[in-house]
Amino acid sequence: MAKGLLIVSLVVAVAVAGLPGQALANIVWPALIAETKISSFPIIALSLFIEFWFFKWLFKLEVKDATLYTLAANGVSAVLGIFLRPLSGIAYEFSLGLIINWLFNWGTFNPVAWFFVPIIAGAVNAILELATIRVIWQRKINKRNYALTWAINTATAALATLWVILYPPPV
Repeated sequence: MAKGLLIVSLVVAVAVAGLPGQALANIVWPALIAETKISSFPIIALSLFIEFWFFKWLFKLEVKDATLYTLAANGVSAVLGIFLRPLSGIAYEFSLGLIINWLFNWGTFNPVAWFFVPIIAGAVNAILELATIRVIWQRKINKRNYALTWAINTATAALATLWVILYPPPV
């Protein structure tokens, strides 16, 4: 079953990676714009490289197993994350974002919103990746595993977010 799920995850991840790298929506918010870079080939490639070594270290894996963990976890994260990361950005906009916007009289695209984009994306990716590892390999996941995985995913999402901020897409 694990190999079947891995193959399906990889096929869907490749299909999602082939989607156009541009957010098309009537209403936009920072997490939606950042998703165009988070799910882009350079960030995905960098994430796979970093997370291979990270999972190898965290779970003390051999190269083959670290490769399988990385591909399966990131395959699921790619498929579900492409929807969940922007949706989590909406959750931010209707919670803390409303307070920040009211306090500082700012709009949606403000420094605090951009600060939280990679933190929230990292949390979503960490949940999806560790859930995948837990389901497929029945690994116990503790707070340390989650915190470290969240940190690694936040770092790669931060690179994507910084890319959007420095080189914004044309409007």
